[in-house]
Amino acid sequence: MEQVYWLSRERVSLKAAQDALSAEARLIQYDLAGRYSVKARAVETRAIDLGGSSPRAICAVAGADHSKKASHA
Repeated sequence: MEQVYWLSRERVSLKAAQDALSAEARLIQYDLAGRYSVKARAVETRAIDLGGSSPRAICAVAGADHSKKASHA
């Protein structure tokens, strides 16, 4: 959700840069667009990093005797 926000801000800044009347305004809008892009990528990276931090599911199999597997190893 946060990534969508930053990407939409980036698009708005790029459009504003295209519509800017002065070089200075265009430069400012392109700078903002770049910053928003970095923010969006940071959110994406944070989400990927958190993806591996979830605990693994524990699946108990009814009637399974794990001690037999250990003795055969």
